[in-house]
Amino acid sequence: MLSSQTADIVRRFLTPANQIDFPQNATLQKQLDEQWSFNLTGFTQQGITGNPWNSLNAANNSWYFNPVTTDPTNVVYQPIQWNAFPGRLDFYYGEGNGSNNVKGLELSTNDLLALGDTGKTVDGTPFSSLPQITNPCTAAVSNYGPYGPRGWQDEYCEWSVERDANGNIVRIDFTCENPEYWNSLWAVSPERVLELYRSTLGKPQIQLADLYLVDPSRRTPVVDPSTGKPAYNPLNKWNSGPVSSATQGGAMHLTSTPNTIQTEIGLGSAATVPRPGGNGNAQALICCAQYGQPARNSDPHIGQSINQLVAPPNPAQGAMKATLANPPGLYIQTPDFPGFNYQSPDGTDPSTFWTIVRGQAAMHDEQGRKMPGNYILHASFQVPASKPYTVSDLTINGQKIQWAAQVAQTFLMQITGAGLKQTDTAPVQSCVATPPTVLAQPLQIFHASVFYALVGTQVSNVMGVEMNLASNSTLIAPRVKPGQTNVQLVVTADTLSGSGFPAVSFGDGVTARVVSQASITYAVPGNTYPAPVAALLVTVDVSPHALPGQRSLWVTNNGQAQSVGFPAAIHVVPA
Repeated sequence: MLSSQTADIVRRFLTPANQIDFPQNATLQKQLDEQWSFNLTGFTQQGITGNPWNSLNAANNSWYFNPVTTDPTNVVYQPIQWNAFPGRLDFYYGEGNGSNNVKGLELSTNDLLALGDTGKTVDGTPFSSLPQITNPCTAAVSNYGPYGPRGWQDEYCEWSVERDANGNIVRIDFTCENPEYWNSLWAVSPERVLELYRSTLGKPQIQLADLYLVDPSRRTPVVDPSTGKPAYNPLNKWNSGPVSSATQGGAMHLTSTPNTIQTEIGLGSAATVPRPGGNGNAQALICCAQYGQPARNSDPHIGQSINQLVAPPNPAQGAMKATLANPPGLYIQTPDFPGFNYQSPDGTDPSTFWTIVRGQAAMHDEQGRKMPGNYILHASFQVPASKPYTVSDLTINGQKIQWAAQVAQTFLMQITGAGLKQTDTAPVQSCVATPPTVLAQPLQIFHASVFYALVGTQVSNVMGVEMNLASNSTLIAPRVKPGQTNVQLVVTADTLSGSGFPAVSFGDGVTARVVSQASITYAVPGNTYPAPVAALLVTVDVSPHALPGQRSLWVTNNGQAQSVGFPAAIHVVPA
């Protein structure tokens, strides 16, 4: 817990990169800070809880700690970095991939770069026409995923490219901002989100209505009962796909379904468990612990790095509890301009064309210590209009820039790990397995009106598969108020069994009744592939005397005892 000396220093989770998005309005900034810290506290509790419902050795991740409620004085920082270019593209389709299950196919470097930018090879072949892939952990055969307009950009960095009439790159936008933050910001002020879209992308033509979630049947904006305002569409036309133009497209925040901060915290939490055979092989560790996606540059390396904080290869180093340092986030690092020999036609240093649009180059923690790495949230790469050339006239290692993916290959992504020395060691647990008795697993919860609009909104994608907008939702807790009755919520759940509806409950001051049950297919945030889950329509009544705060969610199969609750499922706010 916090000592008396530090209690006034660390009081909340900071926004990513400690970004201040209401510099002229302290009241709204305070609302955002409080909401963000509430959300991150819930995500942290969810990560520590893990999955006690239908997985063995995957719960009670107690060696992951909450940085806000822990004295930061003795925290040791560990930068964890990986390349921004999608590693799975090369793993499955690159040179020498024969051992990686796609037999007889070796795409050229240019094709891989084109796939990274557009989801298609140079000749226009989309992912849907490429051979299926085989998961190295499970041997499951599938289409390449994640799906979605930028789904393949799954290293927690996504980009959009603007080209001129001659096909030359004039601007690249790189982002690693998580969708949960933008949903939180929208809940405070949609108008401020509009201002930031316009200024960040340099597009004053963007309109507020462009960002609304629309009911596909009525073609009208959906009101979010949590705020009483129109709901946000995270895949609106200005944040969808890899192409940016004057009429649509742009990269404001992450959209690939695994690219969320809640997922990153969950991965970090699961990675704190030591596994048999040690932690010397990142791919073996991710297969054993079943967090993240194998063959990415990110997930296996992140998991191994955090695992080695808890169970170091050299025991003399001493075990640590681990966490994502405050502020938790995913951060772009500055490209290695000298190392990749960037050159411009007139000798101008190409690093001057790199602009930090959001975030900052450096951060200091609450103790005044400089934290490792850069804390860039959004960067643009653009040659000034005053010069007679474009990004496509620059060279990297002597090669002209044809693809933004060439630039992505020259920089790293980072999360900042944090360790806290311990006198004991974490117990080794066996690999994750299915238990003999499987319990109902709560997955996510929505206000019903928002859920049905998300599910009813189809998302086109180069994978050529059916996908709906629910896959781009977040696990931010819906808000309810004391005294509200007949609130319509939808709970999604897995591994339901028995006859009749399961029981749904929320604890103190909140009662629930299941009205109906259906099967819905979507990618629960954090997952790579859509899958069918149960969708329970629930009617909720909130006692007039219910105390404000978070409530857990229990879903219980008939004939089974109540299991562990899913933390921070709903948020009771003052009436």
